[in-house]
Amino acid sequence: MTTNEHTIITGTAIAAPTVSPDGIAEFPVREDRSQREYLVRMPADDLGLFLTPGVRVAVDGEAGWVVPGRSWRGEASRTILQARAVRAPELALAA
Repeated sequence: MTTNEHTIITGTAIAAPTVSPDGIAEFPVREDRSQREYLVRMPADDLGLFLTPGVRVAVDGEAGWVVPGRSWRGEASRTILQARAVRAPELALAA
């Protein structure tokens, strides 16, 4: 069993969100400070942003389980971050 902890990260989206059949958007983010990777998940309807790889984001949510990386594909392990809010400050300035 694991405990979730409230986390706020700022980083770069590594890939565009994918949406599962049950309406959950997922995308990986590399945090600026630690270079740790998170797998951000939230309802697709709540995301409200069009994200592309390389976009800077700020994510507020609950971090918990770790998804092991696949070393043969060069993937890092990622902590699942169940997001409450995702903001893209640079996109707001461009609008």
